[in-house]
Amino acid sequence: MDMILILAILLVILVALLAAALLIPADISIRPFKEGPLAQLCVSFRLLKGVSSGRLDVSTAKQEFRLRVLGVTILTKDLKKTDSAKKEKKKKEEKEKPTDWKKLVWNANELYDAGMDLVGALAKNTSIKRLRGKVKVGLSDPAHTGMLVGFLYAGSGIAKAVLPESELEIEIEPSFDKERMDADIETELRLPLFKVVIPLIRFFHRVRTI
Repeated sequence: MDMILILAILLVILVALLAAALLIPADISIRPFKEGPLAQLCVSFRLLKGVSSGRLDVSTAKQEFRLRVLGVTILTKDLKKTDSAKKEKKKKEEKEKPTDWKKLVWNANELYDAGMDLVGALAKNTSIKRLRGKVKVGLSDPAHTGMLVGFLYAGSGIAKAVLPESELEIEIEPSFDKERMDADIETELRLPLFKVVIPLIRFFHRVRTI
């Protein structure tokens, strides 16, 4: 009897945590970085106001995912090794069962519609909290560099007008002496997960039935 009560309490706690995770918006941070030949992407998220968090680092040197709960790392996964193992498994499966390209082409519109529905739901329910960073641009022709910088400033002004509640701080630095396209930008997003659960289920259901 005591064991049943303990299990019931644990089940209630798990359901409450799941409901809270869905109702409390998730904070997502996306930071692409490029400086010369070095390129890196960092994606992190926080659930339940930071009770649980994760971080994905992708670069030429490493591809790693870390999951933390209450500040303690409970999972570290090297995605580079996992990716290579998946590729080997996929090659074996393709040899045994070739891809049905006719089926993919025939259902291309269905796949496109499913993807666009999901993207639309994510775009509709995602709000930008902060967008800040620095962009360094330089083309072979200084005149073209000036034109590009002008377009970027205009785009930045439009973004500030369209997103008045967001904190936008983008520094644009022209380079007239050499060609370059470097950036260090951090975007902070907020997404209520309960609003995208149904679109996600629909997407995977439609894809699986194809």
